[in-house]
Amino acid sequence: MPEMPRSHDLKVEPRALARFIPRTVPPALRLPPEINRLDLLHQEGVEALLRELYNLLRDQGITCDVEPPAPAMAVRQPIRTIDTTLTEKRGTCLDLSLLFCAVCLAHDLAPLLIVLEGHAFVAVTTGRTLQQPHGEGMPAFERGMLASFDALRDQVPRLYLPVECTGFAAGAGLSREYPEGRGRERRDGCMSFDRAVRAGEEYLNAHIAPAGATPGAAQRAFLYALDIVTLQDRYGFMPVGDTLPGDTRVYLDSAHAEGGAASVRNQGAGEAAPSALPDADRLYQRSAHAEGGGDARVENQGGSVAPPPAKARRIYSGSAHAEGGGNATVLNNAPQPVARVEPATVLAVYAAPPGSALLHWERDVRALGKALAPYPDRFRLDVVPLATPEDVQRALVQFRPRYLHLFAHGAVDGILLDDGEGGRGWKLPYPLLAEMVRATPGLRCVLLSACDSAYAASATGSGEPYLIAMRGQVSVDAAIAFAGGFYEALAAREDTPIEAAFAQGLIRLKLIAPLDAEVPLLAAGWRG
Repeated sequence: MPEMPRSHDLKVEPRALARFIPRTVPPALRLPPEINRLDLLHQEGVEALLRELYNLLRDQGITCDVEPPAPAMAVRQPIRTIDTTLTEKRGTCLDLSLLFCAVCLAHDLAPLLIVLEGHAFVAVTTGRTLQQPHGEGMPAFERGMLASFDALRDQVPRLYLPVECTGFAAGAGLSREYPEGRGRERRDGCMSFDRAVRAGEEYLNAHIAPAGATPGAAQRAFLYALDIVTLQDRYGFMPVGDTLPGDTRVYLDSAHAEGGAASVRNQGAGEAAPSALPDADRLYQRSAHAEGGGDARVENQGGSVAPPPAKARRIYSGSAHAEGGGNATVLNNAPQPVARVEPATVLAVYAAPPGSALLHWERDVRALGKALAPYPDRFRLDVVPLATPEDVQRALVQFRPRYLHLFAHGAVDGILLDDGEGGRGWKLPYPLLAEMVRATPGLRCVLLSACDSAYAASATGSGEPYLIAMRGQVSVDAAIAFAGGFYEALAAREDTPIEAAFAQGLIRLKLIAPLDAEVPLLAAGWRG
């Protein structure tokens, strides 16, 4: 059965919409083998590639949900997953815009999600890509979001191609007062790609009122525009819980080329595969894969390839694979593999539901990143912003962290997390959080940067996992200072005893916020 629609408050934290946009799509939404993405881009440009992707979506037979006369987009907007949209063959303008963004990301394009009162559409940059996201116009964005319609209207004609995303869905019943209701073809109720681009231009030229201005006839108020690549890559709003109904692939130290040649040359010592991998339709390990006709070559000069511990219908291990008629070559001259120590994951979870005090969690993310950055081979930081209890459980299962860092509002009986519906939050009781921790193998320490979280330490023992919690109130500055000293000590040497890292955190706290030096508490063997 398709997943139930999620909902999101479009004004409380607009940037979280980036979490609903995956970077992988089902095979039906990828270019067919006879169309080479790179050749199309280099020879005809972004517009030609967008035309092909738009027509792929048009072929899906989706119908646009006609919104009520007074849409409640500013309150709680239900959001379908891609799987649900494709299964139900229907979606709102926001569902369709998120779907178009996902298809763009899957083909190395950088989309901009434009949200209005009662409508949404997309603009795609013609000068930046997923792999090269920086370029002209970026300074106008504040942490991935553009709040000025004047700046947007100035940038789009020069840097973007706007696309009305309801155009690839049948839109009978849409008001002709707005661009999405005009210019649809009789055969399927959809717009041609050219008409969808003109509809986007019409919105920007005449149908949008700047934020704070009173919309005129046939106008909608501008809310914001979101740079999806920036939000996902720089600010932690990565998609969560993605599932695909079709082909899924895992690549391990492999080269993948859809249009040209692919080559892998492994000169170092052999490596053991990671201990946990997702199941997939195809799994590539230290392999070269060329889909579009180029040559595929693998040269393993210093290490043999051990089979990966995952289930897949097709496994390519230490192999060269050429689908389009090119040559496939493998040269293996390797000793036995040696095990590689995987980086320890710090899972940073953040929440501040509407109505609660701002936590400025981006400052904490930067502090953690700064502490761990010098040691990328030993530590990895995974961030879950605006977390619900389900997000916490899912992330613990997915990332299997060594360290759980939870930065939120606390109370005597639990941690206040988001509820996923723009409401006033959902309290996660400490015993249930402790149960999640006990079910996570290898978790070494939990740091609760939350007021009154010391009440969580009601049942402790010895050994791991350790619990660090806060007695009474703790300021944002104090919480960030302690965490900085604590993680810097761990990062310098991962086998540093937790007690020693805790002491370093206290020293940093005494330097920055000495009045809070007695707030952190350390307990071993946390059992809830």
